[in-house]
Amino acid sequence: MPSMKAIKRRRLTVKNISQITKAMNLVATSKLQRARANKAAIGKPVQATFDIVYKTVGDERALEQPFVKPREVKNTAYVLITSNRGLCGGYNSNVCKALAAHVKENGTSPVILPLGNKGRDYYKRRNGNLVDVPSPSETPNLAEAKQVADQLVKMYEEEQIDEVYLVYTQFFTVLSLEPIVRKVLPITPNYMRKVVGADLKDGEKWEDLGFFTKPEAKAESTLNQDVEFDSGIENVLRSVIPWYLSMYLYAAMASSALCEQAARMTSMDSATKNAGDIIEKLTLMFNRQRQSNITQEITEIVSGANALQ
Repeated sequence: MPSMKAIKRRRLTVKNISQITKAMNLVATSKLQRARANKAAIGKPVQATFDIVYKTVGDERALEQPFVKPREVKNTAYVLITSNRGLCGGYNSNVCKALAAHVKENGTSPVILPLGNKGRDYYKRRNGNLVDVPSPSETPNLAEAKQVADQLVKMYEEEQIDEVYLVYTQFFTVLSLEPIVRKVLPITPNYMRKVVGADLKDGEKWEDLGFFTKPEAKAESTLNQDVEFDSGIENVLRSVIPWYLSMYLYAAMASSALCEQAARMTSMDSATKNAGDIIEKLTLMFNRQRQSNITQEITEIVSGANALQ
C-alpha cells in the first residue's frame, strides 16, 4: 500500500484536476447557450435559401446545367467539420469515422477539405488527400463559410471534383449527437423537395438536416407556378449556387459548434464526477492507512509497557 504522503499528494492532484474540469464544464455550458442561439438565428435564412434553390432547380431547363446535371464521378470532395481543440469526448473521432465509412462504401477517390484542426490531424496521419483550407473560428460566421464555398465552386467548375459531400454533426439533444454525411453537389431536385418539405409523396419523409424545424406542407399549386428568369437560368444558378453552398456550410458549422460544446460539457461533467469518485477512494485509503499506523503505534506502546513490567 502506498504511503500516506503519496496518497495525500495524489488526492491533491486529482482535486486540482477536478477544479479544472468543473471550470471547463461551466465555460462549455455558457458557450453552449450562445451556440444554440446562433444556430436558431440562422434557421429561417437557411430555410429560405433552400426554398429558393428548390424552386430554381425544379425548372426543367436547370436539369442540364453543370451544378444540377450528374456527371461521371471520379473524385469526391468531403468537407469535414471538426473542432480545433480536444477534450470533447468522442465528438471528433465519431465524425471522422463516419467519413471513413462513407469513403469505403462510396469507392471513389476522396478529396478532403478539413474544417478544424482535429480532422486535419486525423487524416494527415493517415496520408489522406487533403486540400488546405483555413480552420474556422470557435464562433462560425458566414464569411468563413463563403470562402470554402467559393473554393468548392471553383474546383467543381474546373472538374477537379465531381461531387461534394458535407460531413458534420447533427444536434438532437445534449446527450444525442449524430455525425451525418449529406450530398450538396450536384443538386438533386427530388432530394431538395424532401429538404424543404414540399409536396412529399406517400412514404417519403422530410429530410431533417438539423438546421430548422419541420416546415408546414405547401400547397402543390404554389410549387407549379411558372418562374421567369430575366438573365437566363444558367446565370441565375451561378448566383444562387455559391450562396446556397455558403448557407449550407454556415448552418453545418453552427450545428457542429453547438455539438462540440455539448460534447465538451458532457465530457467535463463526467470527468468531474470521476475525479470525485477517485478522491473518495483515496480519502478512504488514506484513513485506513492512518488508522493502521495509529493501531501499530498503540500496539508498540502497549508492548513496550508490558516489557517493562
